[in-house]
Amino acid sequence: MSQYWRLSRNPPITLKTRYYLDHFEEMLDFVISGYDHVLDGPHRKFAEEFRSLSQDARCLYVRLTNRKGTVFSRKQLRYDEINDISLAANELETHRFIRPVEEDDYLDLLGLLTRPDLIALIRSHELPGGVALPLASARKGDLVRFATQHIPFSAVSTDTNVDKFLAQARTDELGYLLFLYFGKLRSGLTEFALRDLGVMKTHRFKQEFKPRFTSRETALAAYLFRQRIAQLSDPVSADIDQFYEEAPGWPIIDDPDTEVLRGRAIHRLGSTLERIDDSARALAIHQLSDQFPSTERTVRLLMKQGDRDEAASLLTRMIDNPSCDHELLFAEDFYERKFEKKRVGRLTSLLRESPLVRLDESGRDYPEAAAILHLQGQGADAYHTENVIWGQLFGLVFWDLLFTGEDAAIHTGFDRSPQGLSSGSFFRKNKEAIQQRLAQLSDREATTQELRDIWRINEGAPNHFVHWSPELLDLTCRLVELAPEGALSQILLDLVANWQAHRNGFPDLMVIQDNAIRFIEIKAEGDQLRRNQLAQLERLRRAGFEVEVLKIQWIVDPEQDYVVVDIETTGGNSHWNRITEIGAVKVRDNQVIDEWSSLINPLRRIPGMITQLTGITDEMVADAPTFDTIADEFREFVKGAVFVAHRAKFDYGFIRTEYERLDQDFRCPTLCTVVEMRRHFPGLASYGLANLCREFDINLEGHHRALCDAQATTHLLQKINEKRLANAEPSDPA
Repeated sequence: MSQYWRLSRNPPITLKTRYYLDHFEEMLDFVISGYDHVLDGPHRKFAEEFRSLSQDARCLYVRLTNRKGTVFSRKQLRYDEINDISLAANELETHRFIRPVEEDDYLDLLGLLTRPDLIALIRSHELPGGVALPLASARKGDLVRFATQHIPFSAVSTDTNVDKFLAQARTDELGYLLFLYFGKLRSGLTEFALRDLGVMKTHRFKQEFKPRFTSRETALAAYLFRQRIAQLSDPVSADIDQFYEEAPGWPIIDDPDTEVLRGRAIHRLGSTLERIDDSARALAIHQLSDQFPSTERTVRLLMKQGDRDEAASLLTRMIDNPSCDHELLFAEDFYERKFEKKRVGRLTSLLRESPLVRLDESGRDYPEAAAILHLQGQGADAYHTENVIWGQLFGLVFWDLLFTGEDAAIHTGFDRSPQGLSSGSFFRKNKEAIQQRLAQLSDREATTQELRDIWRINEGAPNHFVHWSPELLDLTCRLVELAPEGALSQILLDLVANWQAHRNGFPDLMVIQDNAIRFIEIKAEGDQLRRNQLAQLERLRRAGFEVEVLKIQWIVDPEQDYVVVDIETTGGNSHWNRITEIGAVKVRDNQVIDEWSSLINPLRRIPGMITQLTGITDEMVADAPTFDTIADEFREFVKGAVFVAHRAKFDYGFIRTEYERLDQDFRCPTLCTVVEMRRHFPGLASYGLANLCREFDINLEGHHRALCDAQATTHLLQKINEKRLANAEPSDPA
C-alpha cells in the first residue's frame, strides 16, 4: 500500500487577543524597575500616564507603535478587540499620546495617499511654469517627492482635510524606553511576538539582568548618538545643518562604549558632508574625533586642501600611537606614498606579488568554490571558512565569560552578545580570566574536548558567534589541533580586545594539507584587496600561520567537469514543495561521460496539474527513495563539477533547500544555459527549453521528465562550450 508523509507540525501557537499590550507592559515594567536611575521626568510621566489610560486607549497606542511610520489614516484603524476606536483615539489625544498632523509630517502624510490620490492632488494644483511630471508613468515615490517640492503643506491640509489623519506623539520618550530595553533603536516589539510564537529564541543564560547604563548622562548620550547615526543613514531627511551646529557640543562621556558611539556618529556626519562636497565642514567634524576612520578622513581632507605639514604631523602621531591595526596600516602606507615617494601601496604590492591560477570561467559566480576544486585537485582539503570559524572559536573559548558568568554583560533575554566588545571594556573587566583561558589553549587535546563539551551543553542557544553546525565544530577542532604553537592565543587576544575592529577580513579559505594548515584569500579578476583583509593577513602571519593571496584568472578549460541537472517537483516554491525526480548528465571535454537519475519520493501527494505536466504519479514515487537516502550519492556524482541547468536558479535552489532540510550545505559553481544561450546566441525568439530544442533540432520526446530534459540541456551546453572555446583569447591555455 502506498504511504505518504504529511507535514507533522506542532499544534499552532495562538497568541492572546491583546498579546501586544502584554508585551508592551512587560517591556515597560522591566525598564521602570531596572532603570529608575537613568529615567528623568518625561519618561516617568510617560509610563505613569500610559498606565492610567483605559484598556482600549492603551491597546490603540501600542497598535500604532507596532505599525510602520508615525502618521496614520483614521479610517484604516480597525481592531476587533478595541470596542470604540474613536473614543480611544480621543482619550489618547487628550493625554498627548497622539496629535494632529503637522507640517513636519508632510512627507509621511503623502506616503499614506494612494497613487491615484497623489495624481489627483497634483492635477488639482497650479504648478509653476515649466514644471511638469509624466503622471501616467511616475512611480509613487516620485509623485510624493514631486508633491513635497511643488505643493505647500498648507494647500494640502486645506484640501485633503488632515483631520482624517493622526500622528503618534511622545515618540522620543517611547524611543528612549525601548532603547534602554534593547540597547538599540526600536519602534516596536516584534521580537516579543516572535518569541511567543517560537520563531525567535531567547536565551536562558541569566535570570537577573543588570542595567546597560550606570548613569543617566551615559544613557542619554548613547541614545543621542544612536539617533544621529540612524538619522544620517538617510541624509535626505536628516537636518545636516542642525547636526553640524550641535556636533561640537555632543557630550564626551567617561564611558568607552558611549565614546565609540560618539565616534561613529561623528564619522557618519563627516562622511555625509563629504558626499555633498562640503569638504571644509566635513574636516571640522572629523577633527572632533580621535577614532579611526575619522582620523583617516582628516588626513585625506588636509591633503586635499594642501595642508601637507599638518597631515604629516597627524600621520606621525597615528604611526607612533595607533588606535587600531587599520589606522596603523593606513598611516604607514599613506605616509610612504605621499611623503617618501613610494609608487604603490602595500595592498597593490601584495596583489602584484601573489600567485595566479587560471580556472574555468563557469566559477565566476562563486570563485571560492572554484578555488576549492583547484586545491582539491592538488591533494589539499579546502574549506570556505572566512570569518565564521574565528567567530565560532571565539564564542566557544570565552562562552562562560560572554554569556553565563556572573559578570557577563547580558541585559535582556534578547541579547545575542555582551556589551563592551567594541570598546574594550569587556576585555578590561575580564582580563585575568581571559589570559588564563588563552594559556590553556596550549593543551590542544583538552581544548578540543572542552569546545565539544561547551557546544554539546549549549547547542542551539541564540548568540552572534557560534553556529550550531557539527561540521563547523569539527573544522574548529581541526584548527585547534593544527595551529602553530601560540598562534591561536594571539589571534583570540586581538579579537577579545576589540571584537568590532578585528572580527572581519579573515582569509576566505582554510586549507589542510600534509597535516598542516594555511589560509588563503581569493581574489578574482576585478576584486580589490581591502585594508581590513591585509590587516588580518599580517595578523595571522605574525601569529605564525602560513597565509597567501591567490589570484584567479578566468579561462575556458576543456577538462572542467560539468553536471547538467534537471529536476521535477510538486510545485514552484522550494520551501513548500519537494523534488519528485532528478536527472543528471556528466560532461567532460564536451563529451558525455556518465548519467545518473532517480525518482524521488516527495513525502507528499503530487498535485494533479503536476502529474498532467510531468506524467509522474503518486504510485510511481511511492516506493522511490526519499531525498535523504540519495543525498550522498548525488553529492558524489556532482563533486568537483560545475552545476548546469536550464534556469539554474530554480534547480539549484531546490536541491540546496533539500540539503538544508538535512542540515547540510550544498554549494558548487553554477552555469545557467538560459543566460549563456542569450549571451552566445542572441536574437532568438524564445529561450525556453522546448523552443531552443526546436531551433537546434534537439530531441525532446520526453519533455518534463528529468533525465530527458537534462540530456537536451546537455546539447545546449555543448553548443555553448563550442562558442566559449572559439571565443577564448589566444593566450588562454584552451
